[in-house]
Amino acid sequence: MSTRIAFTEDQFTPLASSLGAGDETAAVVATSLVGAVATTVDTSVAGAEIPKVAGSITLLAQTVTPVPEGAYVERGPISLSISSSGWVPAFRAAVAHDQVPMFVHTHPRGLPEFSTYDDQVDVELANAAREFGAPYYAAIVVAGSLDAPQVAARLYDLGETFDAQAPQFVVVDAVRVAGAGLRLYLPPADAEELGDLANEEQMSVFDRQIRMLGPDGNRTLKHVRAAVIGGGGTGSAVSVQVARLGLGELVIVDDDVVTDPTPTRGHGITTGDVGRLKVDALGDHLDEIGLGTPVVRIDKPLNHPDALAAIAHSDVVFSCVDGHGARLILNRWAYAHIAPVVDVAVLVAPTEREDGGREVQIEQRVTWVAPGTACLLCRGRIDPGLAAAENLDPETRKALAGEGYVQAAETPQPAVVTLTTSVAALGATEFVLRLTGLGKTEATELLMRSHLSELRRNARPARRGCFCATAAFIGRGIRAPYLDLLGVLQ
Repeated sequence: MSTRIAFTEDQFTPLASSLGAGDETAAVVATSLVGAVATTVDTSVAGAEIPKVAGSITLLAQTVTPVPEGAYVERGPISLSISSSGWVPAFRAAVAHDQVPMFVHTHPRGLPEFSTYDDQVDVELANAAREFGAPYYAAIVVAGSLDAPQVAARLYDLGETFDAQAPQFVVVDAVRVAGAGLRLYLPPADAEELGDLANEEQMSVFDRQIRMLGPDGNRTLKHVRAAVIGGGGTGSAVSVQVARLGLGELVIVDDDVVTDPTPTRGHGITTGDVGRLKVDALGDHLDEIGLGTPVVRIDKPLNHPDALAAIAHSDVVFSCVDGHGARLILNRWAYAHIAPVVDVAVLVAPTEREDGGREVQIEQRVTWVAPGTACLLCRGRIDPGLAAAENLDPETRKALAGEGYVQAAETPQPAVVTLTTSVAALGATEFVLRLTGLGKTEATELLMRSHLSELRRNARPARRGCFCATAAFIGRGIRAPYLDLLGVLQ
């Protein structure tokens, strides 16, 4: 079973900050469940079912309720006791809203591990959560210091096999914290992983990478689940780069086939691939790299249930699409799933002068889209009308375009491999630096105008009232109507 728990930076920072208080603190977190139970959207609204991703569970934090001061029966640097008034109302409220309750407490200057007393408490809390009607219960310990927090987490399945006397749990694979940065808090390496990390062959393969990122940074990359939407010039360049980092999983989504112009930009794609699905041509190349990253190929448009299910548990998604329709979906996905979307775009505008010469304007953009940052709509990077048209099925769009209700398909835009490759490298680098803590996170958009040798960064606030600044939308996962995009998803 693959498991994740996700927090926004705004939710996790106060929990980590309490490590400086000296005494243990606690909170109840209400989370949305993705992957094991509530894995479908309302078919009467969205028109289709999102299939389950076998063996994957992600809990998305929505509401953090600190234990009230008056509910602490005992509280010290290495001990904690709470009356039922400190957690029962929050547990009941979570279950009433079809959420999974999660208990979080701190070990200031301590270790990220559950004590024998914690084990006893979790048995009681798991039993209570089951009686209230929750399908799962999760527990987290946040330990260490404010500057270097560490996390341990476990998940209890409260289903038919649940043993009230000795409930079984699974260790959560990673706790994701997403915002202007991205962190994955991993459990201590087990014996098998320690053996892999010490393997001389593996060490030599990633030696140059480890020299920059360190062993911990390299280990983190091996646990990342990433998705790339679009397998063309930009998407193939991103895919090849992140696959060479040795990620834990890479999902490629593209329903198009290789055409005659594709090999001029597509990394790993040759003229012999013309007519093949892009995901197959690119996927074969990624497999041949031989670094062990599993590649999942989805030959469907992003708004298809299979594509949405395949990316549902991703830690990061790279948006490498030409139009606005998929961007509209991913723009909301980042906030609903508490995982960054790295939106990569190139716009080339050549013109001919009266004297017969040529000029060009080149706009290359990398936007980090995640909770706490302005979305693509706030930034004016999406045309809602075009997005709606692009997400229609081809026949409907053709008919409506003929009647003047929507825009017809756009003419293919100019593209050059050096431009798609360079912006892909910028996007992949932003991901690596933010994941490992080696880069600055104050700016959330990078703009490059190659024809002017100009590179700029910016950070913009969210517009008041936009979904990206609405607490109820953050972490809602697959709750119906999915992403609030009526009529867009197939």
